Amino acid sequence: MKNRAWAKRSFAVFVMVSLCVAIPAFSHHGTAASYDMSRSLTLTGVVTEFVYTYPHAQLYIDVKDTSGEVVHWGCELNSPGNLRRDGWNKQTFKAGDQVTLSVNPSKAGTQYGVVDRSKPVTVNGKELPGRSGNVD
Repeated sequence: MKNRAWAKRSFAVFVMVSLCVAIPAFSHHGTAASYDMSRSLTLTGVVTEFVYTYPHAQLYIDVKDTSGEVVHWGCELNSPGNLRRDGWNKQTFKAGDQVTLSVNPSKAGTQYGVVDRSKPVTVNGKELPGRSGNVD
């Protein structure tokens, strides 16, 4: 009987510790919760800022809309570590660079999106090395 009670307590502790570790990992990865993964927009614009920092790099670009007005877009990328493995670095984008990329737009309706790196990303007409997938 004592062994059975000990086994139940051990299992309960194991489950609790597993949940404490797993839940934060799942909560971080909310790309589909924030972005409309069923829609893809191709943006062509001029880089205003590239923030190469954790947890995810950010790219800010000015895009002309259909009426010719400039719209400021924010674009979320992978972490710098993942970008570095793909050959990108903090000099990949510079203010004034012409870029074309695809984003899955924000569900909130703002001018913000997550970059779809399964599609080509170009800087000044040159395609960057990439990999499949969106933000980790």
